[in-house]
Amino acid sequence: QVSAGLDQCSKEEFNEFRKLNYAYKKFGFPFILAIKGKTKIEILNNFRKRVASEPKIEFEEAIKQVKKIGIQRLDLLNKKFF
Repeated sequence: QVSAGLDQCSKEEFNEFRKLNYAYKKFGFPFILAIKGKTKIEILNNFRKRVASEPKIEFEEAIKQVKKIGIQRLDLLNKKFF
């Protein structure tokens, strides 16, 4: 998250993230996004788009993101040990 600049949000960006996070609770699971290589603006734009999504579509997207995160972490381990 630091690499994406999320630790350097302006007050307005931080407040928007909080509002989007609150609105996203309607789905019943946390916002999940593989952020490697993304900027905070890309993350914010993704959040804006996905919070307006239909529950079934968003659940499928969240699963895709979990898989992507898992693949990224396995790839990192593979590079570390092999």
